Amino acid sequence: MAYALLFELARNLVVNSFGESTAMTVLAGTLRWLSVLVIAAAAVYVGYRFVLRYRERVRTTKELELIADLVEPGPRVLATDAEPCPAPPRSVGALNGEMICAVLRDLPMHEFETAALLAVLTAALDAPDRLPLERVAPHSTAAVLLGDLERRGIVTPGGAQRYCLRQVPRLPRPTAVRAEPEWRAALTALVHYYADRATRWAIALESVRFAAGARRWFESEEPYLRKLVAACVALGAAVPDTLVPELVRIGDALDGWYARIGMGEDDSGLATELCGVCGLENLVLHRDLAWMRADRLHERPQRYRPRNLSTSLAARWEHRAALRLLTESPVDLAAVTDRLEASWWLLPREDVAGEVCALINLAVVHIRQGRLDAAQDRLELAESLTRTGRDPDGRAHVHETMGVVWWARGEPRRALRCWQQSLTAYRTLADDHGTARCLQHLGSAMTVAPEHGGTLLGADPPLTRTEVHRQATGWLAEARRLHPAARYAEHYAAQARSSLNPHGIRRLFAPRTPALDHIDRWPLPT
Repeated sequence: MAYALLFELARNLVVNSFGESTAMTVLAGTLRWLSVLVIAAAAVYVGYRFVLRYRERVRTTKELELIADLVEPGPRVLATDAEPCPAPPRSVGALNGEMICAVLRDLPMHEFETAALLAVLTAALDAPDRLPLERVAPHSTAAVLLGDLERRGIVTPGGAQRYCLRQVPRLPRPTAVRAEPEWRAALTALVHYYADRATRWAIALESVRFAAGARRWFESEEPYLRKLVAACVALGAAVPDTLVPELVRIGDALDGWYARIGMGEDDSGLATELCGVCGLENLVLHRDLAWMRADRLHERPQRYRPRNLSTSLAARWEHRAALRLLTESPVDLAAVTDRLEASWWLLPREDVAGEVCALINLAVVHIRQGRLDAAQDRLELAESLTRTGRDPDGRAHVHETMGVVWWARGEPRRALRCWQQSLTAYRTLADDHGTARCLQHLGSAMTVAPEHGGTLLGADPPLTRTEVHRQATGWLAEARRLHPAARYAEHYAAQARSSLNPHGIRRLFAPRTPALDHIDRWPLPT
């Protein structure tokens, strides 16, 4: 509106100063149209931002609805692990001809949660009813059938709300069973059940409320999900086509989990296994993503529809290329910056976590270049993207990296405050690696600058230089325990121990203070 009024004022001044003429009329008309265009452009921009905010609210509402009824698992109780199911189950001739038992025998897994087993039995019982021109006798419900199977010893409890398959029939043969609709329906129900749960818990990883419980869920269920995917891949062409998207969903959820705990894309071998799923080649986008994770995609992905998924895949390609450049020697930091900026521009605006990741990596590269102003600008932008509560782990990482920037600028108190904020957030999210990094930052800072110990430990009781170093050894020991790959924790821990127990002549006059191997006092929260 201000520009429009400015153009209108300029038009009036021109007309009043030079009078009526053809040239002045054309110029005045041009200025008036410019004002109209400015207003129209502003209206389009406002409408575009409104649509983005509306879509974001809708998407957030859907995600909250998906995880609203989740009940997070509590901390694991020691010495209560259930014994694994025997493999394979015992073949019993008396069960020959029982199709449901044969279906359970030929499923890729023989251990089930109660809810998963009920879903499998329901699907197997209902499968004949869904066939056209098929008349079947009324059957019992899944709960009644499960009770009968347990009473006959075919399945037995194998822990809290879990069942193990103990007895199976010898006949019919697996090839005949896999041709039946009951088996295909049961297998689809089993994979869908775990794909749905994995997807919901992957979303919960991004929420402050459920993040700690989601971590515990993935720690408990990740081995089972891996076995399920591997077993389905081993079935080859017998896997129904409808099952491929469900396996992809499990792969996507586990990919997010592996990224959160610092594992590489294919360190577990899951991406390589997914590349072998029959029917994946028909889903071009998911195929390219699986190939990229398995490092088999040797050219930039083509454009697909929907466009936001295509650009997201291209952004991931550019990001991987940037990370590869960082491993070269010597490192071309300018080329890495260009790749990361290209990745950030390609990312869809709704992918907040992806944007935050790219911006943090850009900031890290700028720090290595010595461009602290540029690094701070990238981090401030990333921090603004997470103010609505999206990507809490990314927000904690932003504060952690901002602490590095403030420390490099020579402002230790600001740096310590950022690391305190980050540590508090990481502990809330149960992020062990993030907690370890922040403890390493704070422990190393107290080793080289113990005069700032009051910021982290308070003044009650009064602090001494020796006490600050002693607490720092505990933080660094905890950092090594939580994240053995922490790069500098041992280096600074050795310095802190040396300060506690000096060598030479000073050792004769200074009392010996033992270093800590655990945390005695946590840094004060913010």
